[in-house]
Amino acid sequence: MNGTGMKRWAGAVALIMLSGGLTGCMSLNQTRSAGPAQVYTSQKPAVAVAECIKVTWANVQLFGDVADVFMAKGDPGAFTVYTTEGEYFADVAGKAGMTKVNFYAKPGAKVIEQRGAVLATCL
Repeated sequence: MNGTGMKRWAGAVALIMLSGGLTGCMSLNQTRSAGPAQVYTSQKPAVAVAECIKVTWANVQLFGDVADVFMAKGDPGAFTVYTTEGEYFADVAGKAGMTKVNFYAKPGAKVIEQRGAVLATCL
């Protein structure tokens, strides 16, 4: 399998896991129910903020891990940016010229503060 095929396969597996499709995996909604670790606002368009988060979270030099980062489109003007297995994710929603970002991390996730700080550079 080539690199592109492998990334697609990994993305499909991550989506299944994030939706709660595998027993024992904490879904995004379960993590959301505990509330966000941090909340941010921006006047930038939601798509620009979400794309920036995706790119910065994928920076291996910053985080020292190899987690892939994905972006899913939700309702109009809304996106979810998430890492492999949904360890970290951000719900990004734009409305009336304002973008709100809810940042979540699974319990026990490492470098929460660093991920949040990097996210804040996208605002």
